[in-house]
Amino acid sequence: FPRVIDLPGTLEAAHQVAIVAQASGSVLQQHVQEGDSVRAGQVLFSLDARPAQARIAQSQATLTGARAETAEAEKKRERLSPLLQSGYISRQEFDDAQLALDAARARAGSARAELESARLDVAYAQIRAPIAGRVGRIMVRPGSLVQAGGEPLTTLLAPGTLDVRASVAQQDWPELAAARARGKVTAGIALDADASVQAQGELVFVDAQVDAATGAVLVKVRLTMAPPALLSGQGVRVRLLLGIEPNAKVVPEAALQHAQEGSYVYVVRGGKAVVQPVKLIRSLDGEHVVEGELAA
Repeated sequence: FPRVIDLPGTLEAAHQVAIVAQASGSVLQQHVQEGDSVRAGQVLFSLDARPAQARIAQSQATLTGARAETAEAEKKRERLSPLLQSGYISRQEFDDAQLALDAARARAGSARAELESARLDVAYAQIRAPIAGRVGRIMVRPGSLVQAGGEPLTTLLAPGTLDVRASVAQQDWPELAAARARGKVTAGIALDADASVQAQGELVFVDAQVDAATGAVLVKVRLTMAPPALLSGQGVRVRLLLGIEPNAKVVPEAALQHAQEGSYVYVVRGGKAVVQPVKLIRSLDGEHVVEGELAA
């Protein structure tokens, strides 16, 4: 007789990515629609890159000027170096020339950094899919102003892989822990308590602590295949298979009777129906495991 734990659960994408802008700007174009399947590297949104392009032009001009200043400062220091050694100029005059060269080099370095930053922002204006997947709800439209590192523009759900998030009651945890110690724990997934199994899965994650607020342990089951009837965010029923109880005494639901003294079944002995008290241990799908003498 199977030993199971039945749990309510929620489906979620095993691999999903929040798409966040890496540069600030206005959305110029939305290249995809909700529900579209996209490939890795495909452009999802285009931001207005003109401010960054203007920064590139400004940085290039600043860098050109800083390089010219650096070249001039280097020439001046080279002219003054032999004069310093001959004593025709003071140490202060030479140090001023060296300081001017260092400042010119610093301005050139700053201009190069700004140029690289502007080029990155131009590249970031094309927001691309980091993985292949399906586009979720889109939170922005053309004309919207987005901020770097702000709220997600949309999410991408990797195809074909779903997890079920559920919680195991604290009192059921020791039995589940023992089953995990014996080997992998499989699960069946159904749309509700009375529906047939829609998918099979395997327990892949157990939290390291009991949630103090709920008194339960978070677990995740990964589906081996995700049929079209199952979608991320959907509520399902999870049945964890903990093992098989050998030699269990099983009676159908209709055979088990109840009285004030307890549960009983009728057993045929000597050609007569005899009342046999039993103790109900567990129930599953219209069958009961009982303790008691059931031999005819």
